[in-house]
Amino acid sequence: MRVRVLLALLACLAAGGARAGEPPLKAGVAEWAPPFIMEGAGGKPAGFTVDLFRAIATRMKRGILFIPVPQAELAKGLEDGRFDLLAGPIAATPERAAEMLFTEGYIWSEYQFGGRKSHPIDRLESLRGQRLAVHADSEYAEWADRGAQKFGFTVVRLPNEAAVFAALKAGQADASLTDSAALRFAANSTPGLVAGMTLPETRTHDSAAFRTSDIELRDETEDMLHCLKQDGTVARISKKWFGTEPDAEDLEKLAVPGNGVPGLAGYDPKPRKTHC
Repeated sequence: MRVRVLLALLACLAAGGARAGEPPLKAGVAEWAPPFIMEGAGGKPAGFTVDLFRAIATRMKRGILFIPVPQAELAKGLEDGRFDLLAGPIAATPERAAEMLFTEGYIWSEYQFGGRKSHPIDRLESLRGQRLAVHADSEYAEWADRGAQKFGFTVVRLPNEAAVFAALKAGQADASLTDSAALRFAANSTPGLVAGMTLPETRTHDSAAFRTSDIELRDETEDMLHCLKQDGTVARISKKWFGTEPDAEDLEKLAVPGNGVPGLAGYDPKPRKTHC
């Protein structure tokens, strides 16, 4: 299936036609991260990220190719030129901002625990004696490794977030720790799975990322993202995939001044004139 999905993704161009002389944008995405990237009908790409960046590319009058790779390979692929951007979602952190250039976010991200209705994770003490499923090679796994002894849980490391939620559903894990947006989608589509407490100190922007030298491409992409927030497109895509209307202070609707993520390296606070 992986080969079929890859071929379908590589074959997919955004509507609207490429600008003369410019190749399609090559967008690196995690190979399986519902609801952001997944296999749709007929093996075609689907998901929040696909819909959003097709819309961005259409406004830019460029094609776009979605290239799925394991999560751990995304940063290297951007660095070595396989990708023009990482469509995300990439949680914007100080460590990543030292190596990448971010747009403003299009959805909030924070660490959030999932559990069952019979045992919701509403406080850290609820983890004692539980099997906590996490995506291996992620920041969630790092948190779990640090907290396992302190809070008395065991860590179940799995290859992606879809496998994390599948393990929880199948009873192979008792709780999960993932991105809040991914959990929101899973809880809406999985009976018995409930969203629990968040770690508020981890809240940040889920964004697109670029090489630090690609300021012009970052700024143009952010310009288009800002337009799509203004006309309601980002909110509509969010409601389609997550089932609820974003609030005014959610990043699907909230336009951030300047370019990038405030407080992180690469942020440009200068007011911008959006060309919608």
